[in-house]
Amino acid sequence: MENENINSREEDAGAIEPVPGETVVEAPEAEVESPPADTPAVEPLELKQKSFVQKGWPWLAAVLISLLAGAALVFFLLYLPASSSLRQAQADLDGSRSALNAAETKTTELEASLTSTTGDLESAQAELQEAKLRLALSRLQANISFARLALLSKDILTARQELSDAEANLAALNLLLDDSDTSSALADRLKTIRTSLTSDPSKALDEMRTLGENLARLENR
Repeated sequence: MENENINSREEDAGAIEPVPGETVVEAPEAEVESPPADTPAVEPLELKQKSFVQKGWPWLAAVLISLLAGAALVFFLLYLPASSSLRQAQADLDGSRSALNAAETKTTELEASLTSTTGDLESAQAELQEAKLRLALSRLQANISFARLALLSKDILTARQELSDAEANLAALNLLLDDSDTSSALADRLKTIRTSLTSDPSKALDEMRTLGENLARLENR
C-alpha cells in the first residue's frame, strides 16, 4: 500500500503543471518510418551470382555451338579435302619414286649394254676397216698382175685399161692408209709405170714387179 502511494506521489511530482495564461504544447510522438512499398528488397550476393550465371548460359551455349559449327566446317571443307589430296600426292610420289628407281636400273643396264656394244662396235669397225684395206690391196694387186701379163703379151690396150683401174683402186686404198708417205710413193710408182708403158716397156715391167712387192709387204705388215 505504501509502495502504491509512493509511486503515485512520484507520478504527481513528475507531472508538469501548466502555468496560468500559457498554452501547453504536447510533444509529438516519434513516428516509426516504414520502408516504401515500391522499394525492392536487397538481393543476397548468392542470388545475384546465380542470376548472372543463368543469364550467361544462353550466350555461352551460343558461343560453343558457333565454335563447334566452325570446327565442323573446317574439318569437312578444309581438312578432309586436304588430307585426301595429301594421300593422293603421297601415292603419286611413291609411284614416281618406283618409276625413277626402275628407270635408273634400266639406265644402268643400258649403259652396261652400250659399253659392251660400243666395244663390239669398235672391234667390228676395226675389222671392217682392215677388210676394206685388204680388199683394196687385193684389187690393186690384181690390176698390176693383169697389166704386167698383158704387157708381156704385147697387149698394150689391156695393160693400159688395167693400169687405169689400178689408179682408181689406189685412190680408194690411200683413203684407208694412215701413212701419207706410203700413199705418195705408191702413186709415184704407178705414174711411172703408165708413163713408161709405151716408151719403155722393160722399165714398166720392172716398176710393176716392184709395185707388186710393195703391195705384198703392205698386206703382211
